[in-house]
Amino acid sequence: MSGYRGLLTLMLAGVALALGAGCGHREAAPLDAAWQQAQANPNSAQAQIELGDAYTAQDQYNEAFVHFDRAWQIDSNSFDAAFRLARTCLRLRDPHTGLEWIDAALEINPQSAEACELKGRLLMTKGQPRPAIPVLKKAVELDSELLVAHLNLVTAYKSTGQPKAATEVGAQAVAIAPEEAPAHFAYADALEMAGQDDLAEQHYRRAIELDPDLADPKLRLALLLTRNNKFLTEAYQLAKEAQKLNPADGTAEATAGWILFLSGEEREGLKVLQNAARSHPFNHRIWLRFAVALKRAGYEESAQRAAAIAMRVGPKAPATIPPAPSE
Repeated sequence: MSGYRGLLTLMLAGVALALGAGCGHREAAPLDAAWQQAQANPNSAQAQIELGDAYTAQDQYNEAFVHFDRAWQIDSNSFDAAFRLARTCLRLRDPHTGLEWIDAALEINPQSAEACELKGRLLMTKGQPRPAIPVLKKAVELDSELLVAHLNLVTAYKSTGQPKAATEVGAQAVAIAPEEAPAHFAYADALEMAGQDDLAEQHYRRAIELDPDLADPKLRLALLLTRNNKFLTEAYQLAKEAQKLNPADGTAEATAGWILFLSGEEREGLKVLQNAARSHPFNHRIWLRFAVALKRAGYEESAQRAAAIAMRVGPKAPATIPPAPSE
């Protein structure tokens, strides 16, 4: 492992020592039992892994990392320790170190579908969807029932502008997990990208039916219906439900405001859009939508100001070096 990982391990170990080796966190019975096993078996990698799992179950990932790393120090041929270290790095938002650990796990067991899937996810988290594709494809080949690999492969294909491939894998996801809402949502997402709106609508609806507490299918169906100017009353209700389930970046609230505007309730729609923009000032898409609504309502100066804010807070184009003049 790199010197960076070693430094991270020392830092995390220091945190654990400062907390009295985790004594202050031993609240739940499973964590107590895991600590007792680790203390009774100080040279057992498995005991350290189980202790790390107990911390993971409580979302205490720093502590979990320390114990998984101790397991690796005890047994540097432990696939379970390396895999869990990689997964913990993902949860700690450190995909770079996570990739080092997952490569160590794959050296021990190159035929692990779960390890291939995790490597693909780490690559995507690092902003590298294209190299993630062959890794995720291998995961699917190794285990055709591994739903999470199919779902992430759909996302990777979408991210690289391959709607046909995304829809093919999305269909496979639905075939292997017809009662799982995420499978229908991923398929609908790919279908919408491919321009198959009617079929996408069906699968968004199926995802909502299977899990009414998921915000994303409701928001995406609301956006799809609004774009196609159909069932606007239903679309508004879906957007409000999505907002209640997960306010997130204000997109659901802005969608509800836009639907009100399209439905003839211009004043109320503008108020909702304005509130969404002010509540989420760095979401340039909301400012753009607000600007369009203001312009359509005849408020030219206000529309220009909203558009200027959208430009200011939106993503900036990367700087480019002009080509050298031809001789």
